Amino acid sequence: MARSERDELEESARPAVLVRRSDLPVPLAHPARSFFGGLPKLPPQFEWPVAVVTANATPESVALTFVAQIDLAEVPRSGRSPLPKRGTLYFFCSSVFVGEGHPPCRVLYSPTDGNAYPDRAPPLNLMPLAGDDGDAQVRWLDPALDFHSKVEFKYPLSFLPFRDFHFREDAVGGELMVAELCRVLGPGKPPEPDLLQFRGVLKYEKDEDWPFNWLLITYVVRSILLHAQRDLAPRSYFKPLTDEAAAELRRLRGGAIGWLERCRALTPMDDVDADTKAAFRSWWLDVAQAYERMNRQVRTYAAEITADLGNAINHTIRCMATLDDDVSDDAPRSYVANLVQQNHWKTPTAENGKHRYFSTALHQMLGYGSGPQDATDEHFKDILLLQMQGELAFFDWHSNVGCMLHFWIDRDALAQLDFSRTVATFQCD
Repeated sequence: MARSERDELEESARPAVLVRRSDLPVPLAHPARSFFGGLPKLPPQFEWPVAVVTANATPESVALTFVAQIDLAEVPRSGRSPLPKRGTLYFFCSSVFVGEGHPPCRVLYSPTDGNAYPDRAPPLNLMPLAGDDGDAQVRWLDPALDFHSKVEFKYPLSFLPFRDFHFREDAVGGELMVAELCRVLGPGKPPEPDLLQFRGVLKYEKDEDWPFNWLLITYVVRSILLHAQRDLAPRSYFKPLTDEAAAELRRLRGGAIGWLERCRALTPMDDVDADTKAAFRSWWLDVAQAYERMNRQVRTYAAEITADLGNAINHTIRCMATLDDDVSDDAPRSYVANLVQQNHWKTPTAENGKHRYFSTALHQMLGYGSGPQDATDEHFKDILLLQMQGELAFFDWHSNVGCMLHFWIDRDALAQLDFSRTVATFQCD
């Protein structure tokens, strides 16, 4: 009897491991042995990897971004896993992905456990996330002042074994994939719209929950100051700035500088009193309306002002989580819940399965992996050490859910524990 497509997919299924991060980041001192971001617990004999990265069209030798540490003793073993039973993998990669299908990367392996050594302090030449001035750069973060402009937030990891299927745009494969993921993760929760991602000016105006501390005010003011200064700078490819627009931008810049001076005199995590909250929201509303009036006269769009505010709120809550285990006591609960729900498994549809494209980011080790282009086919015979799907937890440098960062290694190289032969692929839809 001829085998059906379902039978063939079932027989070719590979054992794999889902990598699940915590909902919120944790302090650097958290005892996790496997985690995204933070600082690696590198053995003293290992140097922090360096590579030549092309950012802004200029090759530059920089220390690579640390993206993950995985203690292999915590990874469940199903079938004949090609991975060592013990030891720790350290993943480093360039966070500049523009024009980089194969970004510079390094994977280091130590036979020791993930908690055998203290955190390694970041080197002075550690690259800012997404480079110095790339499209995905968080420009209102100052690399000289803000730790998380260069170091990702630390998220402890957990692991779940599952079976991975190899297919592309296939309904039968998608059905198997959805069934397997739901078996492991449960049926999922209904998708919820992001509270801040597409929020308009009027909703922010009526929301009395923000600003909830002076760190948030600092970030919002920096973003507005950056936009005003950039829009005042002469640009040969942009229309000449009118006198009225230039005067308006100078007014906005002056207001931002005034707020920034107030921020410098206060502790970042201090609460903001009700009167100051109202005054700051009124000032921000004035800025947003000014940019609406200057639409198409300057480089900045009004939507960027609201997007920056949403990003600053999320970033501030993550910073708070790295200092306090119960961030809900000090930040608006709705904002915290919004961040948490981004990481929850959403009920998949048949179409999600067919295209291997789910609302929830799927990070994994082993198996075939997913991707919008041809990386999984090109590396069909290789071992997938780690797949990191773009998601909002990584902020701007890798926040697109349609992007995939893979680390691949040849089977023979893995058998010899030669991780110097690891290659990375980065692809987006």
